Amino acid sequence: MAVELEKEYLVAIGGLAVGAVVGLIVMAASRRSITQARSMRTWDSQFTLPLLVAAAGAHLVLIPVVEPQRQVLFGLYGAALVGVVIFAIAGLGIWRLGAVMFPAGSIAAYFYFALPEHHADYIGLLVKVVELMAIAAAIVPVFRSRRTYRKVAF
Repeated sequence: MAVELEKEYLVAIGGLAVGAVVGLIVMAASRRSITQARSMRTWDSQFTLPLLVAAAGAHLVLIPVVEPQRQVLFGLYGAALVGVVIFAIAGLGIWRLGAVMFPAGSIAAYFYFALPEHHADYIGLLVKVVELMAIAAAIVPVFRSRRTYRKVAF
């Protein structure tokens, strides 16, 4: 498997950076609704959601440089990630499922469809690493939450 550098995909790096900054700004601007949302923690507003917006930004800026089929898929994926962020800010608990499943589907699609037809590229792999980080960031609070169990005397 050869990994190439596709120069027309370099705009995705800008999309990642702009998306992360926009994600941080949106999280800072909506801090009041975030503190009221029980399904979201500070960790999510600082890491998970900006990573999701960064992944959406990378896919949205790639729309003009890919073929029509991927243009539709990238647009729908970007919209889905923005929807996940909106759900999170609104306090809907289902957002975490979308924060895991959409990037996981994107990673699986990249390795299933892109690698046999196209060669892997550094930019695509970088975006997949960011999506993997978003998945990890969405899962960390679930495992870190402390559950209290009632002690049962025998």
